[in-house]
Order: sequence, then structure tokens, then C-alpha cells
Amino acid sequence: MTLITIPKKAQREDLVIIPKSEYERLVSVKMPRIFKEVSMTKNQKCAFERAKRNFAKGNFVTLDALKRDLERRC
Repeated sequence: MTLITIPKKAQREDLVIIPKSEYERLVSVKMPRIFKEVSMTKNQKCAFERAKRNFAKGNFVTLDALKRDLERRC
């Protein structure tokens, strides 16, 4: 049995457990070549914050519900 000790200071977002081979593959990838960081405009930031608030309130539609609704209309 493998024993893992997680430091008390570690936050939930800071801990990821993956197989060593997968980790080594990810580390070997040159990130700037694959992922390009794009800055959001002021309007996009506002829309994103509004979307997060709506999601937190439960104001959203699941993909399944949207499909069912669209199927009824046809």
C-alpha cells in the first residue's frame, strides 16, 4: 500500500495526482508552443464575471435540457 502525506498548507487546487509517466509526458511538452495565452477585453471580463455569478445562483441550462427543449420545438 502506498502512503501519501498531504501538507496541511496545501490547498485543494494545488494538489493533482496522476501517474508518473503522464506527469513526465506533460513536463516534457513545451507549453508556449501549444497554448497561447490571450487576454480578455474589459467587456469579456464583465461577461465572464456575470456568468460566474449566474452559475453560482443556479441560473443555467444543462446541455441535456437544451437538447430536449430544442427537440420539442421541432
